[in-house]
Amino acid sequence: MSWAAGFVDAVSWLVLYHVYTSHMTGNTASLALETARDEWQQAWHHGWVILPFFAGLLYSAATTKAARRHGFHSSFAIALVTELLLLFAFIVFGSHWLRGRQPAIPGGLAGYLLVSLPAAAMGVQTVTVTRINGLRVYTTYLTGSLTKCSEALVDYGFWLYDRTRARNRKRFISAFRISLRQRSVQHALLTAGLWLGFFSGAVCGVIAENRFSLLALCAPMAVIAAAAAVDLVLPVAAADEPDSADSAH
Repeated sequence: MSWAAGFVDAVSWLVLYHVYTSHMTGNTASLALETARDEWQQAWHHGWVILPFFAGLLYSAATTKAARRHGFHSSFAIALVTELLLLFAFIVFGSHWLRGRQPAIPGGLAGYLLVSLPAAAMGVQTVTVTRINGLRVYTTYLTGSLTKCSEALVDYGFWLYDRTRARNRKRFISAFRISLRQRSVQHALLTAGLWLGFFSGAVCGVIAENRFSLLALCAPMAVIAAAAAVDLVLPVAAADEPDSADSAH
């Protein structure tokens, strides 16, 4: 899922005003910078994309919660199918305005609608798999993942120090052997994997867009479709999510 998000983000950035569709921190910073410089057109581009992303968050959270309340365990599949439809619409409508190798993005309402499609898709994905092995994670942006990776590495470092200080060589070997059982190590590997997935997806997106234009998005769509199929067969929505109101925190 993180690979798919990186792929979509890179392709969207290349063809849509150089705005990001999966992480809003950069768009917010750009909005502030361009507003201060009176660069209103670019400011509108970076500001607008936040709205459909937020709408996608609301939709995904609401449908997931409603599905659980009605006993439908494959709640993530609803959001993922919606994401697929949004990306499909982006390919169909976006391809209409591509001319050769140079994007000709329409002005006015049509342009903002086009930007909204991948941004809403990324918002929808953000509130799907959010908790793994007790750790809150997001697949569409990386700041939180890098922060949690650093915290997990520090926790592991202290655990390893306490386990091996003033001990012989065998204790070091024993400690390293059981390291993968430590939650801090598992969290570090998970969050590092999210970063690697997003990065590799973005690299693949740039390469594929250069050759296939918006049809390159069929690759992340295949990954998302596979995830939706898995959720239908083996529902994962409640696998590691709290059942109480704590899930909102």
